[in-house]
Amino acid sequence: MNSDDIQTLEEIRDLIDEADKLLLLTLGKRFRAIGFLKKLKSATGMPTEDLKREEAVKALWKQRAQENNIPEPLALLILDFILAESKRIQSA
Repeated sequence: MNSDDIQTLEEIRDLIDEADKLLLLTLGKRFRAIGFLKKLKSATGMPTEDLKREEAVKALWKQRAQENNIPEPLALLILDFILAESKRIQSA
């Protein structure tokens, strides 16, 4: 369905529901990868926090937010929550 075909509230809500499904699927994949990262860092003695990597990820999120017409402050707020949870998982 493309945006020119949307005519009803139900169709719009279906698009939103599909986007939510993809967001959660993607978050699940990211957090599974964080589990792998935790194991690697634990086995090798690497620190949980890598500020250089965080800055690189933030720069990438800023770029992608702009490319997708997402307000940068919103994208960075979401990323901050994800990074905080990632650190919590790695430290647990």
